[in-house]
Amino acid sequence: MNLDLISPAKRLQALPPYVFARLDELKAHAREQGLDLIDLGMGNPDGSAPQPVIDAAIAALQNPANHGYPPFEGTASFRRAITTWYHRRYGVNLDPDSEALPLLGSKEGLTHLALAYLNPGDLVLVPSPAYPVHFRGPIIAGATVHPLILKAEKDWVIDLASIPEAIARQAKILFFNYPSNPTGATAPREFFEEIVAFARHYEILLVHDLCYA
Repeated sequence: MNLDLISPAKRLQALPPYVFARLDELKAHAREQGLDLIDLGMGNPDGSAPQPVIDAAIAALQNPANHGYPPFEGTASFRRAITTWYHRRYGVNLDPDSEALPLLGSKEGLTHLALAYLNPGDLVLVPSPAYPVHFRGPIIAGATVHPLILKAEKDWVIDLASIPEAIARQAKILFFNYPSNPTGATAPREFFEEIVAFARHYEILLVHDLCYA
């Protein structure tokens, strides 16, 4: 079979170029030119993990109980650790059995969330600029992305009042994250109260990617 003659699915053809892949190309080209780069692109650490973390990982690998597939929903002890941390950090009680789910990573989780809740043609609200998976996941699901343009004069916070009524009524999901990637902006508590009220009023699934907690 000649795979060169087989076209990718239309859902992939609709995806814009991945920004980090383009950055890797630019970095490789710069290094070929002899430039010394300080790479802040993906937030990768430039040193090893603390020794206690390494020791704990080695000990876990040496425990036969950890050799095998985990339960589909993750181990109960891990889910409890998640909800205990969330309560300690935010004062919010979560049910570890129904409100915590370990994932491979945020990209995997957000993309599959889009696939689970969006049908082709559904409308999704996404800030612009945004973390790529916030719009790439909906595009893969066949949804229509309506960008919410972030502005410096608004401190890069979503201007809910600027969303047209017809768009708000049609929207199914609103993706956002503060602290924001890529702007670095933070949002006050009042904004979170406003956006929750907005989502309840228009019956929108509100997805806050709190990756920088």
